[in-house]
Amino acid sequence: MKHTIYCMVLMGILIGNTVKAQDCRCKTDFDQLNLLLRKTPAYKDHKKAYEENHLKLQSIVGKVSLDYDCLVLLNRLALGLNDNHSNIFGLADKNAVKIQKTKMNLDSLEQALAAKPFTAIEGVYSLPKYVTLGLYKEQETYIGVILASQLPNWDAGDIMYTLLPYGKDLHLAIFGQGKSKRIVAVSERIKHGMFLKLGLRKNKEAQAFHLAPEPDSLFIKKELDNAISYIKTGSFSSFYPKLADAEAFYASLQDKLTKKHLIVDLRDNTGGGERNSNILLELLTTYAQNNKLYVLINHNTASNAEQFTLKLKQLPNTTILGDRTQGTLAYELKKNISNPLGCGKFVAIVTSKRHKEYLPFESKGIEPDMLLEYDRDWITQTMEFINAH
Repeated sequence: MKHTIYCMVLMGILIGNTVKAQDCRCKTDFDQLNLLLRKTPAYKDHKKAYEENHLKLQSIVGKVSLDYDCLVLLNRLALGLNDNHSNIFGLADKNAVKIQKTKMNLDSLEQALAAKPFTAIEGVYSLPKYVTLGLYKEQETYIGVILASQLPNWDAGDIMYTLLPYGKDLHLAIFGQGKSKRIVAVSERIKHGMFLKLGLRKNKEAQAFHLAPEPDSLFIKKELDNAISYIKTGSFSSFYPKLADAEAFYASLQDKLTKKHLIVDLRDNTGGGERNSNILLELLTTYAQNNKLYVLINHNTASNAEQFTLKLKQLPNTTILGDRTQGTLAYELKKNISNPLGCGKFVAIVTSKRHKEYLPFESKGIEPDMLLEYDRDWITQTMEFINAH
């Protein structure tokens, strides 16, 4: 009798889980995400725009059946907040979101895209030793299909990227990571035939002069000539051990910045917190009173590094060079940032703090005083600017 009851209970659990899985549609996660987003400070700032976006997407969510399409739709919902720290990822399990395949003829697609102008977003891009990607426009969205792959777990025909336009010439890149195939979302901009963050490029031989040197080294100090010093600060992380490394680096600069010109490289610095950056700000504030400061920024300069850039702009004798920053600085990830959604496929990353003074720069970024060219070394160009002035 006990065995019979146990079997009945077990069968009931299995049937219940099966029904739950069958009933778990995209709308389930859509509605849960909607409730989460309405609790964010960004919702209060952009309520009207969010509500319009939500209403539009609510009318089509019932037609979405594929997990990948659902993830794209969820990110479209989050874009209505104008809060670029808030995104939706697939779970770390690579099987959580199934990669979709195109039905297009790849040879015909490659031929058509290869004929696109170099300045067009559409085209054939390469990430040497990894993939060749065909990027084409579908309504207002760009779809990236693998034309050739050297990655063992990706095949030709796989849809690897979806780009959603937003803000000032920006795209939310929703893509599968090369090794894990986990679907994530990051801010991207395409310029000079390159994905400025993710490295794909139309010209295989093109060098990424817009990126900071020595990516494996967060902190660098060099003497470029008799009048110019250079420092790179690659992170403003407020957590140890990176914070300890930063504190040691800043301490090493005390009384050592004696030359008339200083280049501060903030390229690829994705931020952190004032616990870190305020130490450097105090040092540079003193330096700029009697010397000249030159700050390098790029699309990957984000979050607290953007806030830091705006503070440096207020200093005397300071020039900002490079290209526009990412535009992800008005909101902050503080606590409970990771929220698994009910169907067990996705996780929502949401913010809980606002920096109201930076709202005008969200989804726009900070423009430099001088744009640098993408086909020459940026430190060399900065030195030329210094010597010409």
